[in-house]
Amino acid sequence: MDDDVARPLPLLGAYALEPADPAEARALYEGVAALGVGGLELPLPAEPLTDAGVWDVDPAWDLLVTCIPTVMGRLAHDAAYGLASADDDGRDRAVADVARAASFARRLADRAGRARVVGIEVHSAPGPREGSTDALTRSLDELVAVDLAGARLLVEHCDERVGDRPAAKGFLPLADELDAVARAAGVGVAVNWGRSAIEGRSTATPVEHVRAARAAGVLGAVVLSGATDAPTAWGDAWGDAHIPPRGDDPALAASAASLLGVDEVRDTLAAAGPATLVAVKVSVRPRDASVEARLAVARASLGLVAAAREVRERATREGAQPLADEVAR
Repeated sequence: MDDDVARPLPLLGAYALEPADPAEARALYEGVAALGVGGLELPLPAEPLTDAGVWDVDPAWDLLVTCIPTVMGRLAHDAAYGLASADDDGRDRAVADVARAASFARRLADRAGRARVVGIEVHSAPGPREGSTDALTRSLDELVAVDLAGARLLVEHCDERVGDRPAAKGFLPLADELDAVARAAGVGVAVNWGRSAIEGRSTATPVEHVRAARAAGVLGAVVLSGATDAPTAWGDAWGDAHIPPRGDDPALAASAASLLGVDEVRDTLAAAGPATLVAVKVSVRPRDASVEARLAVARASLGLVAAAREVRERATREGAQPLADEVAR
């Protein structure tokens, strides 16, 4: 049975929790090492690449490299940038950035004697106004020929532009991304819970996206990052600010308005299947929170995911649908 497949330990997007002070940041990652995660989701390192970094706190960690901070930084000054760009120069610049991620993966694999980067998250910027599915397909075709040192390219779906409504990212629709991925051997799709919820203004949209990617045979990862339909300390409603889940743990009190809770985690994991890579990405407020407070949010968020998974798996074994309030007991 599908549910008999061992689930990998979740990764943590700890960079979203990282304090500005380097010493505190190091202390954060040392604390993360005690949380029982399978590894990190981390942003593509800046140039020049160095041999030392937070990825070395635990050499056993697997790594999921996300290009989204680089993508958004480039787009702020270069509207033609992106793997889906209709502008050849802009597309080439984006391909070069992903090639840099591949170089990072090879460098770590050479040092470790094994593949450490399990996935590289890429994106369908700049979106439908300046880009196309065909351009994204060309970029993916070029990148699958690159030595990725065991990593899998994953097109992380971000909210598509819906009418005249302001978008958090405004990239290509999932259907277009699935079309491009279907034409590029070995490439997968990652679904970010928060960004899908932002797109659909609904907690149902992430599950729909997960099911669509899985049905296409290309679901590679699920990133559990929250969203909210109300103003909070994280900003305006429907902002992409990685609000943590809501839950009973005191560390999650500030994120009580999050739309991501145990029901949503359970339903998303059920749709994804047991073998899908899962990452948890949360941030904290206030921004000057202590390292201990940051670790408490990470611990509570990971604990909620683990509890939701356990309840669902127990119910599956017993042939019953679990109740959300079981997680709190």
